[in-house]
Amino acid sequence: MEHKMRDLGIPLMKLFMLSFAFFFLVQTGMYISQLSPEKRSQLAMNIFPWLFADEVVAMVGEVNDPIDDVDLTQGIIFAEHQSVPEDDQSVASPSGAPIATQLEEVTGKEDQKPGGEVLLSPVAPVAKRSAKVAYLTFDDGPSDITPQVLDILDKYKVQATFFVIGSQADARPDLIRRIRSEGHLIGNHTYSHRYRQIYSSPTAFIQDLQQAEEVLHRLLDERPKHVRAPGGTKGNMSVEFIKRLTEQGYVLHDWNVDSRDTAAPVVGAESIYGQVLRQVADKEKAVILFHDGPGKISLPVALPAIIEELTKQGFAFKSLEHIARPVVMYQH
Repeated sequence: MEHKMRDLGIPLMKLFMLSFAFFFLVQTGMYISQLSPEKRSQLAMNIFPWLFADEVVAMVGEVNDPIDDVDLTQGIIFAEHQSVPEDDQSVASPSGAPIATQLEEVTGKEDQKPGGEVLLSPVAPVAKRSAKVAYLTFDDGPSDITPQVLDILDKYKVQATFFVIGSQADARPDLIRRIRSEGHLIGNHTYSHRYRQIYSSPTAFIQDLQQAEEVLHRLLDERPKHVRAPGGTKGNMSVEFIKRLTEQGYVLHDWNVDSRDTAAPVVGAESIYGQVLRQVADKEKAVILFHDGPGKISLPVALPAIIEELTKQGFAFKSLEHIARPVVMYQH
């Protein structure tokens, strides 16, 4: 009898352990699904730190359509912009060096003056005229990566656009002020970046947007109207979304060059560099999507070489404040 009970007890114990493991996995999955993308990326870094020593973590849940499969519509959404300066602005001549494995220390920052009623208009040294313009854009910050990005932009005297998440801005006010003081355009990337929440209705999206707007107004005394929808407009927004946003004066911006730095859980600097250079090959105006959110540690490795190569190809660099017609992927 005792032998039979022992034989019966072992399978029951195994069944109990399997049931407990299944319950634990389900609960863990539910918990992770409720986290914001940036929190999920950070959690992955904490659990598996060895995976991210030399690479970059893509923001989980940030799915961007392959740009080659999208027919872009120029200027679906318009807004008043300041007149574009006569002289296109460019950066210093590139050194032609390959992608560096370590960032050089950047020093000697210069003060720049604001030039707009709503958002800062950066002023860079005038070098030469150029018909080709690259608009570097950075989503999901600020984070620990942002200071490195700012150092690189300052070194090359390049102006860019940062679409910041309101919750991240609230946690890192000094970085928001630094972005502005160094002459870059600050755009709104919603407060929560939670897809289910913000895309549940136009009202929900606008409320989340306005929550981020309040944070930026408190920090900068301005209310940015330049907006990038998480994941882009295509596949996320309807006609009603577009109508409601434009009625309130917001200007939506997508991209026509995707660095694909969120294409996989781990994306290397060489891949980011290759994607950008391949996609700009046939473009005069390149709106380039990067992410400077948590874990994007290979972005500062790829960025100097990208700037140098684009400069060599004759591109000037501007913020999206100077684009005449925003790139929007949404289609009726």
